[in-house]
Amino acid sequence: MGHLCLNGFKEGYYYWTCHGEKRPPIPPVDLDNYYYGGNKVREDFNDFEQMVMDAAGPSLGTYLEEQEFDCGEEMREDPNPEAKKNFDMLKAAQAPLYNGCASYSELSAAIQALSIKSDFNISETCFNQWVNFIGKAFPNDNRMPKNFYHAKKFVQKLGLGCIKIHCCPNGCMIYYSPDDKNLRNCKICGEDRFKSVIRNGKVREVPLKKMWYFPLIPRLQRLYSSMQTASQIRWHRENIRESRYLCHPSDGEAWKHFDDVYPEFEMDPRNVRLGLCADGFAPFDKTGRTYSCWPVILTPYNLPPWMCMRREFLFLTIIIPGPSNPKGRIDVYMQPLIDDLKLLWNSGVMTYVVSLHQNFVMKACLLCTINDFPAYGMLSGWMTMGKLACPICMDSTKAFTLEHSRKTTFFIVIANSCLLIIAIEGTRMLLERDETRHHFPHKG
Repeated sequence: MGHLCLNGFKEGYYYWTCHGEKRPPIPPVDLDNYYYGGNKVREDFNDFEQMVMDAAGPSLGTYLEEQEFDCGEEMREDPNPEAKKNFDMLKAAQAPLYNGCASYSELSAAIQALSIKSDFNISETCFNQWVNFIGKAFPNDNRMPKNFYHAKKFVQKLGLGCIKIHCCPNGCMIYYSPDDKNLRNCKICGEDRFKSVIRNGKVREVPLKKMWYFPLIPRLQRLYSSMQTASQIRWHRENIRESRYLCHPSDGEAWKHFDDVYPEFEMDPRNVRLGLCADGFAPFDKTGRTYSCWPVILTPYNLPPWMCMRREFLFLTIIIPGPSNPKGRIDVYMQPLIDDLKLLWNSGVMTYVVSLHQNFVMKACLLCTINDFPAYGMLSGWMTMGKLACPICMDSTKAFTLEHSRKTTFFIVIANSCLLIIAIEGTRMLLERDETRHHFPHKG
């Protein structure tokens, strides 16, 4: 407590709006502070810009037709329909709420209104009358949402939606594939999918358990919709570094080995290399409630080191709910992500590059996984306990059993190359487990 009184909170700490603190006014968007091929990189994004960055990258650039840059002798192409939607949203993110308004844009006003409705549990009727009053109080040319329907529909264009997938309470399966979506009981253990609850005097069916999946492919495509990230996605190829320094994953053995095995993938530097991170945490630990939630995060390694580890490029793709640890059944919950990864690897998806005015087929690969040893065992299916805990060292670990506690113990320093192979093997075994999951289903 004394340290807090003397030094205060650390710099950049979030504002405690629920404890009476007021959020500072949103600064106007200054286009001169954004990156357009120069050396300026903006760092102080406000909350609403962070949301748009998650949808379309960190650069709130102007619409494509308003940008002028040299593409050399390459042929310019029109953006595909999906990219066109992104540019329209970027344009709306900068449109002022009304002429002369420097504090709010059309997008930020809609998000702020929906946020207030959610925080204070305002009814839809109250929300409609409130925004209608504000719209009449503002000048006639204002862009304030007319009602809840229009505000929600406008924000949906961000593409930040998530897919809620029903799960078996025992973790045997998810109701995801077309053949399983209409099932009412788990086809492995027979557990019910729904339970009946009474809400507002009506009996409704709610799922016993569900997970959240945030689609990966649209977020990768939007990396090419931003002038900042579209040019930096080729950083690993265009920036020559000394061979004796290891400053980027592309300087490592795993990256170079992958290029040698798959030269067709390596030919196009715009193809994305991904790293997957998964681990669990207890969100209710302080209350004494036992609960384990598992997020799965992916990050693109094509970006330079000072960008790929920033918050906006750590893509949260899956939230595996508790209350128990998924353990060996984590691959069941990762089925939607694995399907997207297979699509990106086998056929790719059409993507528009704003810095080159070109459409190309983007492919992606899962280069490695980042996790601790227990999580590695869950992702790969390897038993990381006992005398053969390390899949690379195997018998070389010189493991032994303690006489009294009967616990397996070994003393060994695992080399960096061993950890590197473990990361690559974890990726391979994760994909192989998906192939065999349909032939060897989990027992309830």
